[in-house]
Amino acid sequence: MIANRTLELLSLLQAQKEWTGDGLAERLGVSPRTVRRDINRLRELGYPVTARKGPSGFYRLSRGARLPPLIVDDEQAIAIALALQTAPASVTGMGDATKRALNSIKELLPPHLARRLATFSIEQIENAWELAPPQVDPALLAQLSAAAQQRELVRFAYRSIDRGPVEDDEVLAEPHRLVVWSGRWYLVAYDQRRNSWHTYRLDRIGQLAPTAWRFGPREVPEADITRFVQSQPDRGDTADTWPCWGTVLMECPATLVAKWAPGAASFEAIDERITRIRMGAWSWSALIGFLVTFNCRFTVEGPPELAEAARQVIGRLDVGVPLPDERAPEPVSSVRAGT
Repeated sequence: MIANRTLELLSLLQAQKEWTGDGLAERLGVSPRTVRRDINRLRELGYPVTARKGPSGFYRLSRGARLPPLIVDDEQAIAIALALQTAPASVTGMGDATKRALNSIKELLPPHLARRLATFSIEQIENAWELAPPQVDPALLAQLSAAAQQRELVRFAYRSIDRGPVEDDEVLAEPHRLVVWSGRWYLVAYDQRRNSWHTYRLDRIGQLAPTAWRFGPREVPEADITRFVQSQPDRGDTADTWPCWGTVLMECPATLVAKWAPGAASFEAIDERITRIRMGAWSWSALIGFLVTFNCRFTVEGPPELAEAARQVIGRLDVGVPLPDERAPEPVSSVRAGT
């Protein structure tokens, strides 16, 4: 009973910045004296709870010098254990720490929770389409996160998707936010030299250096960060990831391409209805198969192998099942195989 009340008290202190003693007593259904005892119990466990006496007195959970014992309920414990088993390894050097954290939780679980967790037999299988995300340095994450919070300009070298390491661009950026999408890390930032917003893949950032220069607040052009990141053209894998790469002109707005194209694709809007897409796959036929799922006409720009694969796929699909009135059915999508 005391342990449950202590957990509930901790949850209340975490949910609201300040509480009066009477307010906590009312929420917990106990006396103010019992609240004071429970506050002292939290302090003994390592939680830094500060207090101010008097008519304007309050209790507040402050930041401590060390990590106190973690108190979670049953559902939270199971959720943490499952997340540690299934989280993608997108940060270098974290594998051992993840295993140690999972073992620590398993050792502390009461018998009924340990039995419950054991019922989850998890086997992760690699998806051939989704490439393993490139890992990033945790030090880079920490530097960029701190720069974003402190509004400090950063300078770094950036390798775009079509450039080699000797052709890196130097960027002077205002870091705004870190985003994870499909296991890949992105920095949303304002480029001061180009006077525009961009996303930068963290695995392509090098030679990061602080500048000690501050910048003021600036509104991101898209209120929806997800839509903004997905709409950026330079988001895909390097050209040597897939064995077959091709480029097509798709009769489809870039907004739809951004929503449905995989992370291994780059694209640019030609006009309001035409989008150039460059993407890769494990075979030319597989690449055509994915492009057909857009249900839009497209023209192959290159290479010739992709155009030939389009002709072969069209030939295999042209089975011609007549309708009762002997008219041929409308195709789901059509392809113009250019060279």
